[in-house]
Amino acid sequence: MSKSNDLNILSFPWNGILPESAQIIVRDLDVVGVGALRQQQLLNIKAEREIILQTHSTFIPSSVRGIYDEELQRTLQWLTPSRVVAESKFNFEEEVLKTFTRIFPKTHHQLGVMSSKLCAEYLKEMEWSSWLLQDHWRYFSGFIRQKYLNKQTLIELVQWEWIHAWLEIQPFEVANGSSKQLVVNPSLQTLNLSHDNELIQRSSGLYTFVYNQELVKIVETKIDIYEAALLDLLMGDREYTEEQLLEMALLEKLSSPCTQDQWRKKIEVLLASNLIMHA
Repeated sequence: MSKSNDLNILSFPWNGILPESAQIIVRDLDVVGVGALRQQQLLNIKAEREIILQTHSTFIPSSVRGIYDEELQRTLQWLTPSRVVAESKFNFEEEVLKTFTRIFPKTHHQLGVMSSKLCAEYLKEMEWSSWLLQDHWRYFSGFIRQKYLNKQTLIELVQWEWIHAWLEIQPFEVANGSSKQLVVNPSLQTLNLSHDNELIQRSSGLYTFVYNQELVKIVETKIDIYEAALLDLLMGDREYTEEQLLEMALLEKLSSPCTQDQWRKKIEVLLASNLIMHA
């Protein structure tokens, strides 16, 4: 493609800045099959600009080509681009490395001169088994854990950044809120920081991450042992009303028990944080 067109291609994760052109190019490698934050971003962009979808069908691994074709058709239905243009040139290694620096900006900076070496080693070990470039890095946190067993701060940084990247694209089915039954937000992810982490500027403790559909953003919340206990009670597709959850919470054997009113307030906090919701 020409240089001017290259400047109109949106990179994802997106930084929120649009080029001045009336036409915006997005790639199937970034948008096919996505949901959550990225889908809403695309719909918002579509309201302002004309979207052209650039496809790379001939480069998609044969193992996922059938699923890709199905997801491409679904994506075309909601994205409704003005044009679909097939791209004939594609440098996988170059593009997947660019994606890495956008997904793991702090990790990339922290690794410094080792970043290129580790990425090359990872790419050598991992077969591309998806059409989304972002998916290619889903095992990177485990890869780093194996390489740096004693560097917990780095390991937790990689996990933190990957959770944000994963939540950004997953197509979650959100409850309609018409039932009295409570359920855990389907997008819920957790990460326990073993100690204060200066790389992400967070203190030690248990953190939750959810995609908030109303706010159109990923929300992180630090929770205490009581809120964690309530989430545990609702895990595994278990559903309780608020009163039933309160009754179960009162049976919890914690070192510093909560009163009924305290438990009720904890439930209200989880609801307000969108960590739990009505089914």
